[in-house]
Amino acid sequence: MYLQSMGTITNLFDWLSRRSSARPAIVLTAIGFSAGDGHVAWQSVAEIWGCKADRCTTDEAFLEFVAAGQRITISEEQPGFEVFERAMIAAFPATAAWRDAVLMPPFAANRTLLYRRG
Repeated sequence: MYLQSMGTITNLFDWLSRRSSARPAIVLTAIGFSAGDGHVAWQSVAEIWGCKADRCTTDEAFLEFVAAGQRITISEEQPGFEVFERAMIAAFPATAAWRDAVLMPPFAANRTLLYRRG
């Protein structure tokens, strides 16, 4: 039983590693951003949500954009996230403290509305 459990944990870490490396890069555009097939114009954003997922040893934070009838989820683990985060905060100053709202306490999803167009 113990060996099978260790195999399951190893498989989980392999899956998470493959999943992280397969995420598309976030690319800033003149009017917003793209990630894979998803394209968002800043002016079309109706809501921004933050949440996190427990990934065994660490948590992974996500930002979800509701814009023009679509939902685009961005992970802090995606390539280009740091530049994207700065651009998001410049476009939506109310999101500047998103990490404080989402990251604590640990092991909780902390789904939080960060922005809603008025």
